[in-house]
Amino acid sequence: MKTNTIPIQTELVLIGGGHANIQVLKSFAMRPIDGLRVSLISDVLNSPYSGMLPGFISGEYSYEDMHINLLNLSNSANARFIHAKITSLNTEHRIIHCEERPDINYDLISINTGIAPDLEQIEGAKEYAVAVKPISHFLNNLPKIDMKIRSPQHSLIIVGSGAAAIELAFAFRTRFNKKKISPRIIIVGGAERFFPELSLKCHLSILNKCKRARIEFKFGQPATKVSSKSVTLASGIKIASDFTLLVTGGLPQNWLKNSSLSLTDDYYIEVNKAYQSISDERVFAAGDVAKVRLQPRPRSGVFAVRAGPVLSKNLRLKLNNSPLQNISQQSRHLSLIMMGNDTVMAIWGKFFMSSKWLWFVKKWIDKRFISNFTNLPKMAENQHRSILLSKNELIRENDPLLEKMFCAGCGSKAAANLLDTVLPKAINIASKLGGDKRYLSMLNTYSDAGEFPLELNLDGKQTIVQTVDSISQMISDPFLFGRIAALHALSDLAVSNAIPLTALSMINIQRAKRNLQESDLTNMLSGALLEFSKAKIKLIGGHTSQSFENSLGFALTGIKKNTGHFESSKLLEKERQTTFSIILTKPLGIGIILAASMRNLVSEQNYQECIDCMLKSNLEPAQFLWKNGALAMTDVTGFGLARHIENITMDLQNHFGVDIGAQLILSNIPIIDGVHQILEKTSIRATLNESNKKATRHLNRSKCKNIPLSDILFDPQTSGGILAIVPKTKATELCKVLSNDIAPSSKLIGTIKFNKSGIFIS
Repeated sequence: MKTNTIPIQTELVLIGGGHANIQVLKSFAMRPIDGLRVSLISDVLNSPYSGMLPGFISGEYSYEDMHINLLNLSNSANARFIHAKITSLNTEHRIIHCEERPDINYDLISINTGIAPDLEQIEGAKEYAVAVKPISHFLNNLPKIDMKIRSPQHSLIIVGSGAAAIELAFAFRTRFNKKKISPRIIIVGGAERFFPELSLKCHLSILNKCKRARIEFKFGQPATKVSSKSVTLASGIKIASDFTLLVTGGLPQNWLKNSSLSLTDDYYIEVNKAYQSISDERVFAAGDVAKVRLQPRPRSGVFAVRAGPVLSKNLRLKLNNSPLQNISQQSRHLSLIMMGNDTVMAIWGKFFMSSKWLWFVKKWIDKRFISNFTNLPKMAENQHRSILLSKNELIRENDPLLEKMFCAGCGSKAAANLLDTVLPKAINIASKLGGDKRYLSMLNTYSDAGEFPLELNLDGKQTIVQTVDSISQMISDPFLFGRIAALHALSDLAVSNAIPLTALSMINIQRAKRNLQESDLTNMLSGALLEFSKAKIKLIGGHTSQSFENSLGFALTGIKKNTGHFESSKLLEKERQTTFSIILTKPLGIGIILAASMRNLVSEQNYQECIDCMLKSNLEPAQFLWKNGALAMTDVTGFGLARHIENITMDLQNHFGVDIGAQLILSNIPIIDGVHQILEKTSIRATLNESNKKATRHLNRSKCKNIPLSDILFDPQTSGGILAIVPKTKATELCKVLSNDIAPSSKLIGTIKFNKSGIFIS
């Protein structure tokens, strides 16, 4: 995220990346407000556009065409993106509870989540049917449909007779035609005909198109039971089914039921004409999850799209404590329904028509909507507007954030009681997430020094190992950042063959009002404590300061046995005759992915692989390698692979007193998916790439010229992998064990030989 020197006064949280909320996010990106932080919470990184789903199924659009990358959109808006599932909402204390992570505080929220299928209505549906919503879940099941529907003898049943069911039936017919198969497609619905509220002529028009496309239909007979091989109708008739899809009405997600919000009888959030909850003025909602009081309307993406601009305006008005704007009553709306063969039916009130030229209109509308959130313009600078919503609270709580002159004395130290409040929460959360309670004891917050009783006998055979590391917040999720910062620091002890003992924290927390600082620090410390407890290391003290951005570091202490490994003359003679291999346990490219992410050029899968890579601990792989004959080891971090190899060979050279070099096989180096393309087609590199290149002194650069992939050697890593030197005779087996269980990306990337100096690339 970009550094903002304005302290945070107010937190606007967008729950769900639906059609309305993404417009809110872009609105605040184009016209930001000083002192306002926007956060988006979503359980998916890519938000599907429902209007393009039939086109995707029929092969007209790709996955990328129909999805909006929420991470990229958040980056452009300088908003936090938090990848999490909501479990409950506490409106009294304005807290959002999430699955397997700390809570998120808010001042104002906008809810625009999808609906979940009501699988309890039909017996067996939960086990044997797939709902079309949420769309992300349906798309994951699309390959299963292709596997099960492969011949004219197979059948696909679509339960539901509305517009979505019609579009799906035609889309699958086109999909199957392209595969040159002609299975049965059957629409089953409880309605007496298509669109009972419209004229019979409209129904007959759709019916004729279904017949021409060999789409069967069963009206007035709702499905009552689904099994693995059939669907049973209310009349008792059983229809063979190899795959059953549900396009029936869904319900809002379960977490809403436990909130104190006023809900309709069917659990939708009841909102007024300003999309504001009728029971809580700080909660707004739109799209499938909400129902406007006294204005019933169908579940349609059209209304969510149209809600976006009004919702954005009303959130701004609320932040300014100004009267809200009501939506106008809409008696009719335009529906465009895909009917196969590039034909679209338009329905406007009681009027309808079908035409091929309407397909071009629909494509233009859909692509235009998607491009608004993928081809992002340069966002505007802050306009220095004030936020009135939180001002009274700041005054009432005497929050020092209101001080016009911020004193940065004593290292901008944070409030004395901030840690007293946060630490018990963080310890409790880490414990609930599986942290070992023995390593989660409460700190002495009255002293800057910490003590830890050393139980091991210091008889000259043990050495104390200390290390320190700190990183700025490079991802917007503070909980994941806390985990990554702890693992990043812990790596230095792991590769030193030390047993971790204690940690001291070095925290810079962004200036914000008290409850938001508490939330951020609780998230960061919970993540760090969780990883430290897994490593059996105790946090015993530290220092917390205020700054313009979050950063987190740790000074760690461990203990190791003195083995005299390099000092043995007999071992020296033995090692000189041995060829050693180089193992790397994690893929490279973290710096490049993070740099590309800031420019909105990273896919969902590549970004997630990068995060997963940083969240893998190096402790177990390091212990395994040390126990199995590793000669030397380091972790690959900010200096990049080439400089770390240079450092480890120079260290060996100093110990053995002979030239030692490394031969690297560029094609063997594991790299995060997507990095090859960025290296070859763009000039995007991490900031430290060029300085790392200049700092690597003993690299034979002749093989690196004009090879973009060679830049991976200088890419800085955060919580990167282990670089281990092991005997060649053991290397293949060690790498196999690592890749099967402990460190899945482990690869043999080269060799080390005595009497040869420098780093060579092949």
